[in-house]
Amino acid sequence: MIKKLNVVLIISDGLRPKDLSLYGRKEEYDSNLKKIAEESVVFEKNFTASNASDSSVTAMFSGQLPRTNGFIHQHPFMRDEEIEKLKKNKFWLPLYLQRIGYQTISATPLHLWFKKGFDFYMSKEQKGQNKFLNNSFVKKILLALPSWAYSLGKKISKKRASPQFYPSNEVVDLAIEKIKESEKENKPFFVFMHLVDTHYPYPIAEMKKFQGGKDLNKLLKEVEFHSQREYLKKRFFDIQAHSIKDIENRRDYSIKFVDKQIYRLYEFIKKEKILEDTIFIITSDHGDSFGEHSIYLCRGGLYDPTIQTPLIIKFPNSKKEIINELTMNIDFAPTILDLIGEKKQNIDGKSLIPLIKSGKKLRDSITITDSYCNDRFCERTKTKKTIITNSGGKCYLCGGEHHKQKKEVYDLENDSDELNDLSKK
Repeated sequence: MIKKLNVVLIISDGLRPKDLSLYGRKEEYDSNLKKIAEESVVFEKNFTASNASDSSVTAMFSGQLPRTNGFIHQHPFMRDEEIEKLKKNKFWLPLYLQRIGYQTISATPLHLWFKKGFDFYMSKEQKGQNKFLNNSFVKKILLALPSWAYSLGKKISKKRASPQFYPSNEVVDLAIEKIKESEKENKPFFVFMHLVDTHYPYPIAEMKKFQGGKDLNKLLKEVEFHSQREYLKKRFFDIQAHSIKDIENRRDYSIKFVDKQIYRLYEFIKKEKILEDTIFIITSDHGDSFGEHSIYLCRGGLYDPTIQTPLIIKFPNSKKEIINELTMNIDFAPTILDLIGEKKQNIDGKSLIPLIKSGKKLRDSITITDSYCNDRFCERTKTKKTIITNSGGKCYLCGGEHHKQKKEVYDLENDSDELNDLSKK
C-alpha cells in the first residue's frame, strides 16, 4: 500500500500580505518565505472567510463559510446557538485525516473544539495565567473597562488574561520531534501549527523606541469614537509603546523571527528527504489594521488589510507560479483531499488544483463575515467590494461605531485602499 502524502499546515497569526516583500513590500523581513516561494505556488488574492481567529480556523477545518457551519462570532462573543449548529457539521479536516490513518499532530496548544481529531496537541502548564480572567464573561468586562481601570487592575494583579505564549521556535522543535516519531511508525502525518508571534502584542520582540512618528496622543485625535480611544490606550499600555512605529517595529521583528523558524522546519523536511511526499501550506487566519480607516490594532471592518491573507503551497512536483484569482481558506481542505486522492466532500470550499493546473477560475466573488459585529458581511470580486451591515454596527473588539452605515461600496481597481465609498454618491 502506498503511503499517502504528509500535510503541514502553518498559520502565522495576523500576518498580512502587505507586510511581506513577497507581496511587494519594499522592506524585507521574509527572505526565507521567498526561498520557499521559489518552488511553490503563491496566491495573490487569497482571503479568510472571517476576520477573527476562531471563526477563521473553524472555516478552514470545516471547509465551510461561517454562515454555513453556523459559527460566526469570535470567542467570547459567540452565542449558544452557534455552538449547537456547529455540532451538526459533518466534515472536520483533522478528524477526517485521523480516520483514514494519519497521525494528526498539533504542535500548538488548542482550545474550544479545535482539539477534535488530533492524536496529539501541545498541552503545557499555563504559567502566570489567571483562569478566572480568561472566562468569557470576565473577558467581556475587561474589554469594556475604562483604560485607567484596566491599567490599574493589571498593575495590581500582574496576571495574564490570555493563554500562555509559546514562541515559534518551541513550536517548530515540537513539530520536528513529532514528525520523526511518525516517520518511525511509517504513518503519514498531518501537522498543524498556529504561530502567534506575529499577532499583537508580538511577545517575542523587545520594545525599541523610535523618534518621530505618531505618538499615542496624536493617534487618539484621529480616532472618532470614545470607546476606540479607550481600546487604543489599553493596547499601548499592554506593551508600554510610545508610538505606532514602536508597535510596527515589534511586528516586523516578529515576522523575521517566524520566517526563520518556518524555514528551519522546511529545511528539516527537505533534509529528511520527505519534502516531495509532503503538502506544505503557509498562510494566516486574518490581518490587522494599523491606521487604515482610522482603525488601530483591531480587525473589524472587512477592509482588505484585515481579510486578505498570504498563501504559499508547496506540493510534489510544484513549481514557482503566481495565481491572481480569488481563493479562500475554505479551499484548503478540498485541495488537501484532492492531492491525497480522497473523495470530494459536500462543503463550500473548492480544490485549488484545477486552478493551478489549468488556470480554471474557481469563482467570480467571495463572501466574508465580520466576526466582531452583530450582522455584517462583504461580497468581494476582483474589482469591487460591497459591505453590508444588517444590524448592530458597533465593533465588539474596539467598540468603534464605524459600521453604522448600512452599505459601503468600493471600486478596487481605482481605489485599492478603499477610501472612496461609492454608496455615498
